[in-house]
Amino acid sequence: MRAAAAVFQRFGSEAVMKRAVIHIKVSDFPVAVECVLTPSLTGRPVVVGLEAAQRSLAVSVSEEARRQGIYRGMPLEQARRQCRDLIVLPPREELYQRATIAFWEVLQPFTPVIEPLRYGHAYLDMTGSGRLAGYGVDAAARLQREVRDRLRLQAAAGVAVNKLVSKVASEVVIRETKTRLCDVPDGTEARFLAPLIVSYLPDIGKKTRQELLDLNLRLICDVAAIQAEQLQMVFGRRGLLLHQRAHGIDPRPVQPPKRALRVVEPLILETDCNHRGVLLSHLHAMLARAVQRLRRMRRLTGCLVIEVQYSDYKTNRARQRFRAMDTEPELAPALRDLFPRAVTRRVRVRKMTLTLEHLSKPPQQLSLFEPPGDPRIRSISTAVDRIRDRFGDDVIRFGYGERAA
Repeated sequence: MRAAAAVFQRFGSEAVMKRAVIHIKVSDFPVAVECVLTPSLTGRPVVVGLEAAQRSLAVSVSEEARRQGIYRGMPLEQARRQCRDLIVLPPREELYQRATIAFWEVLQPFTPVIEPLRYGHAYLDMTGSGRLAGYGVDAAARLQREVRDRLRLQAAAGVAVNKLVSKVASEVVIRETKTRLCDVPDGTEARFLAPLIVSYLPDIGKKTRQELLDLNLRLICDVAAIQAEQLQMVFGRRGLLLHQRAHGIDPRPVQPPKRALRVVEPLILETDCNHRGVLLSHLHAMLARAVQRLRRMRRLTGCLVIEVQYSDYKTNRARQRFRAMDTEPELAPALRDLFPRAVTRRVRVRKMTLTLEHLSKPPQQLSLFEPPGDPRIRSISTAVDRIRDRFGDDVIRFGYGERAA
């Protein structure tokens, strides 16, 4: 018994209870993936961006291009004037998605608590996983080696007791040091953040950042020196958040993604388009495919989401709730009502995603007050499913008159 207690005292109380969060990131992930596939691009100024768009912007920028003043979101025309030997590559989202999945597969053996972010970014909670993957900085170094050896990608990592400080640490090692790994020991969070400029604080927004600069609060230690009550007087609810983050306080847990049951139907247009009739026609075809999958799952949907990505890569999303249903004629009015809320700009659209959420099982017992729907529509939808299964999805479609044109 004494031996077991000694083992726990030596390993358990120190390694298991001590929290360690790693933020790992591959900078400029799309460009990094392109350089792996085409090694001749390494060391050259490269950006990923769609030149055919009306307002072409740089989506991802290599370090060499950044040194010449090019930044993410810069118009490509301006970037070309600034860097004559700039290489512009068209985006390949399917490739980047596959590379992201491979990146996540490298991380999964280290800990079950992983929060994936955008391309090539993730949080890992290593608390309690030290005996398996190493403690803190050792685990981060192993992660970097695995990513480099298996994917040929260079990753930066920050290690701290929470998500906020670990993310800032991963940014610091990229911008200000030649190393790729930064460890912030427990209890030194505020001292680590103090000399950094306020732009290092994540998720505070451009407006808040500018307000801080207007108040001559340029360093994080300047913000930390102000009382929380005084910050709340100026920034409202954001003031308390600023005070906590300036001191390195972040109680947010690392949250694995929730796998909610839903049906997703994406479409990348062959040619960017802003003709509303054409876009709505595409959405009706996407709805037909989605509800067919929904009925095969024996589910009803109570929420419709349309997400639109424009040619300048800005996105917009609209959502609508309704009673649970599963046929195209029933869902079509909701789609048409939602469409103008999703497509709000005159810029051409390059991608649309239709999602059916809040899925539920059909009721086992009929309601006395609200019938489940017109039985004729259900029988027609079933017949249409059989025809499409045999002859293809486009052989028969519902007509919606002039409103869908």
